[in-house]
Amino acid sequence: MLKIAEAVREAASRIVPAELRGPEASTGRTPHEVVRTHGPTRLLYYPPAGERQHKTPVLFIYSLINKYYILDFMPGRSIIEHFTQQGHACYVIDWGVPGVAEARKTLADYLLTYLGGAIKHICRAEQVDAVTLFGYCMGGMMGLMYTALRPERVQALATLATPVDFEVEGLLNTWTRTDLFNVDALVDAYGHIPTWLLEAGFRMLSPLSNLTKWRDLWQNRERDGFVETWRAMETWSSDNVPFPGEVYRQYIRDCYQHNLLMKGEMMIDGERVDLQRITCPVLSVLAERDHIVPVESGEKIVDLVGTEDVTVMTFKTGHIGLSTSGKGPTVIWPPMSRWVAERSA
Repeated sequence: MLKIAEAVREAASRIVPAELRGPEASTGRTPHEVVRTHGPTRLLYYPPAGERQHKTPVLFIYSLINKYYILDFMPGRSIIEHFTQQGHACYVIDWGVPGVAEARKTLADYLLTYLGGAIKHICRAEQVDAVTLFGYCMGGMMGLMYTALRPERVQALATLATPVDFEVEGLLNTWTRTDLFNVDALVDAYGHIPTWLLEAGFRMLSPLSNLTKWRDLWQNRERDGFVETWRAMETWSSDNVPFPGEVYRQYIRDCYQHNLLMKGEMMIDGERVDLQRITCPVLSVLAERDHIVPVESGEKIVDLVGTEDVTVMTFKTGHIGLSTSGKGPTVIWPPMSRWVAERSA
């Protein structure tokens, strides 16, 4: 079935004129500078667009398998651009591409060394004791885990399209069941999980959309801005990186197969990840049309964290639409940035 879908997609891409398909769009254009590197990771700083309005800096965290610049999608359609325009000092951790040295790195290394090191750098540079973490998808899960382990370092925590209860994770949960999926065999065979395998899995979550997107491109070729946005999405969705093997092993085993984060039994370097230790304000932003993270999974955060300052926002968009939708600048991002501003130190 996958080979048939790939063949049809390839045929469709050939039918669409080359002038519509390319060149690749320019993404990630908000002014920034690299302020720290550690292993494959980089820490990027985005200064406020005008006068700084809020003391607490915001650190954005994205998933390990995609590039961070979906958070800075296009001018006028960028979460980071929006936050800097609201007077926030913003940082982004770019996980980079895992190399040979990352073959043995664990989730503890990524959380406590790479992410923890970036937070310590920001606190020193900004002369603050804590940051606001803003995690997207798996980045939100990493934000949850880090905050539970090091609550004194987090002023507030915002998560976008972040799963919490993996028993309601839809197809991904079904595909990774212990009786169907041997995660140890996969990691032992490949090391880092290759991009082609990850991409194939996500395509099969919504196989028709990978075909109809070419129809949409042709039908909307005259719409102002549609082709440029389409190209930008194609650029990002094709720019993936391997999933670090040992991190993948624990992530699938502990979360998808045994739901340990939800149960309060997940361990990171000998420490239990107890979400009740999260006493800072928490925001969960969910998408009603999310085919990757069901709303029911993300909503469980309300019952698990140890704070009463929990806000859930739900929008009529999809998983990626939270960061790329044309409704972002007027509907989705303003209440998010206000929530963060109100909880700045």
